[in-house]
Amino acid sequence: MEHFLLQCPRFLSQHTALRSRLFTLAITTLDLPILLAASGVHPSWQPAVLLLTCAFLRKTGQLPRL
Repeated sequence: MEHFLLQCPRFLSQHTALRSRLFTLAITTLDLPILLAASGVHPSWQPAVLLLTCAFLRKTGQLPRL
């Protein structure tokens, strides 16, 4: 899961887009707790983080495989 969400070169453009969008929310460090549970993120930004993670999953086309 960590490789897929954070490192896999196959999804570089999707990673770049996700990081860019999260950066606009002042989220500069990405890890599984942030992407999967918005852990440590200000409560007002938590829904946005989870929506962006879901958008990443859809854009990769890998959601059915998870």
